[in-house]
Amino acid sequence: MQPKQNHYIFLILITLMSSVSIFATDTYLPALPSMAAHFNCTQTDIQLSFTVFLLGLAGSQLIAGALSDRFGRKKIVISGFVLFTLSSILCANADTLSQFIVFRLLQAIGGGVGSVTSRALVVDRYDRQEAVKIFSTVFPIVGVSSAIAPLIGGYLTYFLGWQSNFFMIAIFGLVILLCVFLCLKNKVQNASTNHASASKMQGYSDVLGNLEFLGYVLIVGAGFCVFRSYSVESPFVFNSQGYAAEKMGQFYIAIALAYIAGNLFAKKLINKSTVEYVLRVGFLFFILGGLCMVGSLLIFENNPFGLIAPMAVITFGNGLLFPVASAAAMTSVRAEHYGLASGLLGAIQCTLAAFCSNWVGELCQGRAISLSLFIGTLILVGFLSYLLLIVYKPKSDVTLTEDI
Repeated sequence: MQPKQNHYIFLILITLMSSVSIFATDTYLPALPSMAAHFNCTQTDIQLSFTVFLLGLAGSQLIAGALSDRFGRKKIVISGFVLFTLSSILCANADTLSQFIVFRLLQAIGGGVGSVTSRALVVDRYDRQEAVKIFSTVFPIVGVSSAIAPLIGGYLTYFLGWQSNFFMIAIFGLVILLCVFLCLKNKVQNASTNHASASKMQGYSDVLGNLEFLGYVLIVGAGFCVFRSYSVESPFVFNSQGYAAEKMGQFYIAIALAYIAGNLFAKKLINKSTVEYVLRVGFLFFILGGLCMVGSLLIFENNPFGLIAPMAVITFGNGLLFPVASAAAMTSVRAEHYGLASGLLGAIQCTLAAFCSNWVGELCQGRAISLSLFIGTLILVGFLSYLLLIVYKPKSDVTLTEDI
């Protein structure tokens, strides 16, 4: 076990790296309507920048995870955050929507490195039980980003324009680069890298053929799709209800606090319960919130809290599901595939969320009741994945889950 001081420094670094994609997406959410006006485009057009960003995250994590296994985490992190910082500055200076989307793609490719390597670094150092505790410690702090990012973005947009959001994100990238240079060692996870090229495809086959891994990944993916679909569409719902950017930022505080509360509750439960029990509790809130959302919006469609309050319940459930399912997915594979598994986990969830963020804009068009039905469908898909791949998995697939 590392000395306590090194442990806390490691937690801070992991937290910063894990927060990158949150800041890069959530900060500019309140600015989406004004950005659509600036670029003279439709709601669906500006939401494409969100979809492209998620696809960039997916591709980046898929590649960066495997590269970090081969060359070490530090080198990959530094390369990613140099690209992230530079492309954030370019986003702020984009003259056209096409330029902005290209720069967002580059930003995502750089930022995705932080997400994938932070997860891999945790499972490099800790077993599944400890990894769940680490994720349950880091995720609530990351959840604070979800609370403050839209709030900060709303006021930055109001006082300084939408471009200021991306200058702030660039500063965030520089801070992480400095921390990585000072605190992170470039330790290569797999010592037998001479045979890495020949065995890499076998590694992908082993991980993707693991039904337990896929089951946990789909749980994370369903929750992420719900969260991102809400994030990208709700600003247009609130805008149609007459709320400005600085007010919209306040609407996301309750969601972030619910996520933090769910993370903290998960940390408490995992100390005396199994992974399966925590997942059942998480899905209870996940499903309850979805039912409440559909029901409340049938009555209070023009009231923003008819959307916000049930989403807080859903997000509380996500706060239970995310850290537990993430740790379980990562530790369901062999140690030499941790980086690869982390990349696949991020790539799958971001790809699914990218499609959902595109579909939600086309299908909902700023209508609250349509958004609630869309979210309800995603919750149902996630619950079915849980039943089919985790609850009713063949006994021969049982690995470490029941040991916790």
